Amino acid sequence: MKIIFFGLVVSCVFLLTACQKEAGFSNGSGSGTGSGDLLTKLVSKSGSDSSSISFGYNAAKKLTTLDFFTLSNGQSAEINERAERNSQGIIQRVIIKSDVYQQAGVDSAITVVGYNGGKYTSKVTSFDLVVIVLKDSVALAYDAAGKVSSERSFTDVGGAYEEYQKVEYTYSGNNLASIKYYSYDASTPGYTLVETFTYDQYDSKASPIYFGYEAFVLGSPFFFSSNNPLKSTITATGSTAQNYTTTYTYNAANKPLTATSIIQPGNAITTGTYYYQ
Repeated sequence: MKIIFFGLVVSCVFLLTACQKEAGFSNGSGSGTGSGDLLTKLVSKSGSDSSSISFGYNAAKKLTTLDFFTLSNGQSAEINERAERNSQGIIQRVIIKSDVYQQAGVDSAITVVGYNGGKYTSKVTSFDLVVIVLKDSVALAYDAAGKVSSERSFTDVGGAYEEYQKVEYTYSGNNLASIKYYSYDASTPGYTLVETFTYDQYDSKASPIYFGYEAFVLGSPFFFSSNNPLKSTITATGSTAQNYTTTYTYNAANKPLTATSIIQPGNAITTGTYYYQ
């Protein structure tokens, strides 16, 4: 089940992180709406593939819901996340629903979030399959500057927790500089680098999707950065690196209204639109 969820998130985030990875969002209209501070929707298109993320907020303008939808190679997938906060606004639980979960007979997954010393420290996601409860656990580590430096992921299929992935983060000011994904082999034991996202250049405008450290809680580290990426690279082990060069138009609030990414090699184009209220 952890593989199903991770695959869905990567599928959604690959097109929409477009948001922070490729920075391309589109509904085909070529124009966004609104000059407010709250981003309500991102819609992206790349060839025949498309994705969207809708954002919901509470009265204090804190994010409460994330609805992902992706259509890729003729296959659609949907994920709905709902954050439950305490009176101080700290996320305590995330309820996750997915059409793929329902096909597997699971109504939803529940993530319990650990918070200590002013930091989010862990999250444990449970999948109730009636005969067994599967658990997926993530431990967050911080560097000396107080930024998330790594996440280690473990799964429990009814026996004991076993590590299967590590993610490492580096920063340039208030922006992500790189994200590195590693798989873990317990028989070695050791890590193997799988994929690297490198952010080479950002603009000076405010990102409309700044989640801060809640980005890690919501499984969307791409949404941590304060600015918008102009140049970035994705390198998967054994594959040719993909380079993204992005240009934006901005609304009256100096936030992105449209974006166009040119992807090399291949000169492919991803376009997109941001919606505000």
